Amino acid sequence: MEKSSQGELKNSTLLESTWLMPQLSIMMPTVLTLTNPNFEVAYGKQFPSLTQVSVAAVTPLFNWGGFRVLSTAQLGFSYKAGPFEMTRFNGEILREKISLSWVPMNLGAKFLYSLSSFPFMKPSITLGGGSHWFYQTANIGGANESFWIPYYFVTSAVSFLEGTTPSDWFGGFTFGVTYQNSLSKFQSVKGLSFDLGLNLLL
Repeated sequence: MEKSSQGELKNSTLLESTWLMPQLSIMMPTVLTLTNPNFEVAYGKQFPSLTQVSVAAVTPLFNWGGFRVLSTAQLGFSYKAGPFEMTRFNGEILREKISLSWVPMNLGAKFLYSLSSFPFMKPSITLGGGSHWFYQTANIGGANESFWIPYYFVTSAVSFLEGTTPSDWFGGFTFGVTYQNSLSKFQSVKGLSFDLGLNLLL
């Protein structure tokens, strides 16, 4: 009996393969306002959404029964260009062509549960934090600026069609919704994203 329990404990803590997750997200910022000493640009009021691509490395840490705990590291990129309203601090509003590059990077802990009744479907929640890097350029003087903005995020997701043997390279799809919020007094980034990822086992 004791030997059987030790075997179950050993099997429950076996580490599995790391996987890469290319991901496509539709970002829907409710607030995205960048401020420098010359201008404020409220991007979140001027476009409803933008597309972001990213890749995450997901590494299993340990298993226990139906639960898995994994670490995540993610890097993304999105780009938006067009005429946007800029507000000077004297209240003057200008409309200028602006290019905005957005690079989020983060680390997180992913908690995944295997449903015995639905083995093809695994819900998960990921908690983490990181930093946004924005680079804003415009033809008007005083507008070009880069911004580092710390933030936290929570992702609720479901994975489907996960591989079942060590030789499987395809780990299924992951559909998720992410809430994120900035941790800066001077810059504001907050909103939701709808995410679709492809799990590639290494």
